[in-house]
Amino acid sequence: MSTLLYIIIAAALESLVSLVGILLVFLGYERFKKHLPKLVSFAAGTFLAVIFFEILPEAIEVSSTEFVSFYVLIGFLLFFLLSRFLHWYHHHEEGECCDPHKKDFKTGGYLVLAGDLIHNFIDGILITLAFVSDFQIGVVTTVAVLAHEFPQEASDFFVMMNSGFSKVKALSFNFLVSLSTFVGAIITYFAIVHVEKIIAPALGLVAGNFLYIAMSDLIPELNRDERKMGDTAKQFFLIVLGILTIFVIGMYIPE
Repeated sequence: MSTLLYIIIAAALESLVSLVGILLVFLGYERFKKHLPKLVSFAAGTFLAVIFFEILPEAIEVSSTEFVSFYVLIGFLLFFLLSRFLHWYHHHEEGECCDPHKKDFKTGGYLVLAGDLIHNFIDGILITLAFVSDFQIGVVTTVAVLAHEFPQEASDFFVMMNSGFSKVKALSFNFLVSLSTFVGAIITYFAIVHVEKIIAPALGLVAGNFLYIAMSDLIPELNRDERKMGDTAKQFFLIVLGILTIFVIGMYIPE
């Protein structure tokens, strides 16, 4: 198979995850919500493993440690700024929508869709950068992205339902927005496929993005609520399970 075909398959899998709302229709959000910490713990483990077992070793192999570290830092700061902008915009619009004469009740849902559009587009970029760099890294990066997307898409679906969207509309809009993954992936592929010098910077940026998500999104979510030691032990076990999953996949998938 060609690299482009692998990228398209990975993008298709992420788009399918946007339909996770179907599970919420049958299970109910409150029931599903109980399992979110488990999913987040597993996702955190996969992200950490991809960074330290796959991306950084590969990047350092084709470049210097200092050069790679620079791009990891750039990636971290870049996605910090992007995240803060989306956060500011979301709350700025929420403040305005408190006036019923200014904003529609569904504004919150549309803001979620706008954020998802950008988020999925970036995921497409990251998936392409990973596959162009190395097939193995592409596969484990896709696994980590899917592990993170599952709880994220479930939460987005819940917000859209609360904003007044019907179940069918929430699922349909969520799926349509997820197709931006293809756009980001394909544009990036044709922009860099023949540029070998992009590999080390690309891997550094992907690592920076994953590190930011792990530190700002996944780990804080696990620390947000006070939990019993038994719950903490379960979280730790699932983080380790996520790490081992990536490690095992990396062992059996050719580079």
